[in-house]
Amino acid sequence: MSFGSVFHSLGKKIGGAAHRVGAKLHHGLHQGAKFVAAHADQVANVADKVGKVAGVVGKVASAALPFTAEIPGVGEVVAAAAAGGKVIERGANMVSRGSRAAGKISQGALKMGL
Repeated sequence: MSFGSVFHSLGKKIGGAAHRVGAKLHHGLHQGAKFVAAHADQVANVADKVGKVAGVVGKVASAALPFTAEIPGVGEVVAAAAAGGKVIERGANMVSRGSRAAGKISQGALKMGL
């Protein structure tokens, strides 16, 4: 076996391995894109509902805060519920927007042949 044929054989093996890894990576990305495209709207809808409920909890707690501020322990809990409700509402809205964007991106990738 000549020196050149050894490198040729080695090059073919490396090229074949790289091709197989690329094919596996493409298949995995395709499956992931299909999953995201199929479930993004569901995730966004659940996040919207969570955000609405948390917003209501935050608003009710904020409204009750002046009446409960003087009661030891209760005022702090109501203040925490008001702040927590607002934070959860904002977080859920971010998840909803991110999920919808990911769904659109994955649908576009699937249309382009990913």
